[in-house]
Amino acid sequence: MTVTAPAAEPRAGSASARVPAGQDIVFNPLDPAFRADPYPVYARLRRDAPILRTKGTLILSRYEDVLAVMRSRKFSVRLIPDTVVKQAARLRFEDYGQMLRFLQTSIVFTDNPEHMRLRRLVNQAYSNEAITALLPVLTDRIERLLATHAARGGCDIMADIAVPLPIDILCDWMAVDDEARPGIAEKVHAVRYLLDPGMMNRSAFQKAASSMRELTGYFGEHAARIRKSGKDTIIARLCEAQVDGAGLTEEEIAFACVMSFVAGTETTQCLIGNLVDAILDHREKFEALGDDPASIRSAIEEVTRYETPLQFTKRLAVEDCTVGGIDISAGEQILLCLGSANRDGEVFEAPDELRFDRKGTAHIGFGFGMHSCLGALLARVQGDAFLKVLLNGYGDFERVDPERRWQANSLILRGPERLDIRFSSQRGTA
Repeated sequence: MTVTAPAAEPRAGSASARVPAGQDIVFNPLDPAFRADPYPVYARLRRDAPILRTKGTLILSRYEDVLAVMRSRKFSVRLIPDTVVKQAARLRFEDYGQMLRFLQTSIVFTDNPEHMRLRRLVNQAYSNEAITALLPVLTDRIERLLATHAARGGCDIMADIAVPLPIDILCDWMAVDDEARPGIAEKVHAVRYLLDPGMMNRSAFQKAASSMRELTGYFGEHAARIRKSGKDTIIARLCEAQVDGAGLTEEEIAFACVMSFVAGTETTQCLIGNLVDAILDHREKFEALGDDPASIRSAIEEVTRYETPLQFTKRLAVEDCTVGGIDISAGEQILLCLGSANRDGEVFEAPDELRFDRKGTAHIGFGFGMHSCLGALLARVQGDAFLKVLLNGYGDFERVDPERRWQANSLILRGPERLDIRFSSQRGTA
């Protein structure tokens, strides 16, 4: 989406002004300059075009406006499945039936009452207790990864740690055999493109369809094995979950496993990369955290606000309504700029500064309400464990390449494409 437009009329009572003649805003999330630093564009949107309509899409960039839409039940999350159908038709790709069922029956893209049914069932597996129980395995994996790469003098944080860690943790949680793991990451990445359907070409659809078949087939069979084994895994909990005497179907269980990877890996990968990138720029602030759990948690939340892994989410208006003073028509698409909302100076003091002692309004980096990110808790737990191990056992962090490279495979995600660093173990030193 490329937008070159003057501002819409500001709402009554707003201090926002129209964009002066000759100074139109260019909003293109695919622009390399925007990828490198979207925040000047976000600032102009909030100031000069907070309510921007173009090509059937309403773009909202201020915190209060974004939050108002996410809070309202007058908007649907089915826009992504609908866009997949339209994009497939445009490309004359017909083999999308299973992928569409996957999206339409996912907790991420369903509205009530179906969403509530799925949420009540899936939450029985994704409980705080179950995720917290992963900590020993998670910490051990992080310890081994960091020790290995510290002994080598450094690594690419993304390829060597951030990418494999969340995949391996979910595989651990689901008791996936070692021999089945190598292909899962590649297939999950192919399926994840369904969350960015506008970026998909015919080849991407073909890869997503074949990957979806293989992943669903594997997890369907794996769930049957887990039932017989009696192992306490997330899959076993999904199989056992019941609400009013009814549980998930076999296909829904397989789909839930796949969505766990789709929603719970790349966001976490970006969070870990953004944490390390922040450490390289703000070492003293991170060193001051020590091993205080509350301070570590505050750092995770602040980095999530400061460099939001999930930059955008979309909604579809299901009826004519007025939300946050904005008149919205039924059928209108809304692009919610989470990355901009989290830098809104009307809500956050000194929003472009990283402040671990920040109080007050919570960020919306993982969404809000019933459609908040499915993998948010797991992402936070992994970020927390990673930061504790890294700060308490390693140091001498040094950026190898001064030029940052941000990922360009996704419109909605923000994180390093690669992040080469040097670091060393501090254990056993005075």
